[in-house]
Amino acid sequence: MDSELLAHQARAAVDTLTAQLRSLENEQTALLHSLQLTSTTLSTLPAYNSIAPTLSQIPVYESKLARLKSAMAAQAREVEELKRRAREAGERRRRNLKRIEEARRGERERDRTVLKAQARAVEGEENSNNMERDDGEVLAEGEVKRGGMPASVGGPSREGVVKTVKRKKKARQAEIQ
Repeated sequence: MDSELLAHQARAAVDTLTAQLRSLENEQTALLHSLQLTSTTLSTLPAYNSIAPTLSQIPVYESKLARLKSAMAAQAREVEELKRRAREAGERRRRNLKRIEEARRGERERDRTVLKAQARAVEGEENSNNMERDDGEVLAEGEVKRGGMPASVGGPSREGVVKTVKRKKKARQAEIQ
């Protein structure tokens, strides 16, 4: 069954192509006849000798035109390829920037977590002590001692303000301390 259908389709395609070929042959014959008539008509003109060199250059210019068209088509293909590559590069750049931003966001979140843990440790140490400064002032609960003086007499000293860390190396140093 399939072979019969395939043979029928092949015959139909061959018949179509044969008809197209005959049509093209007829058109070619008509064009050749028209060219011969035009050539004989032109050769009988009195000023034909003056325009004959120009007419003989027509095939040269047609070939130049064909080369220009092919060069323009090649350049159009190159432009399309460059546009495609630019779109791909832009997409890669956006993905890389997104990945970098996500990594930075993760680092910031990690830094915040480390700083919160350090702040809680400082608060815990201050709250566990007598909640008094060296000069006798009482700290409010949850207040972090800022400055060069220790928060309590017996506790370890934490100097400076706790600040947000922007880089991994600094975050690791903050964790180590």
